[in-house]
Amino acid sequence: MQVSSCKCGKKVPFKREICPYCGKTMTFVEIGNNAEILTYTTLFTVPEGFDAPINLVLVELENGANLLCVCKNEKDLGIGKKGKVTYKDNKYYFLGNK
Repeated sequence: MQVSSCKCGKKVPFKREICPYCGKTMTFVEIGNNAEILTYTTLFTVPEGFDAPINLVLVELENGANLLCVCKNEKDLGIGKKGKVTYKDNKYYFLGNK
């Protein structure tokens, strides 16, 4: 998984040329897909393209970037739970460790 990294110390999970925090030029770095849940919620009214309900999790990737993902398995939900992030059909998914 690639993230954009800035000299100011911020990392964002998408390719960006300019840092949204300080305006400096960013570089792309490769990181693993290990993640830890920071917080989560369940949506019962969902955007187009999703089936209700969906569990959204905010995860912190290794090296510090945060990313919003879909979590399909309720057993994987919990602040501090660890797992992997995958990318499929233009969506990021969180899969908990077994």
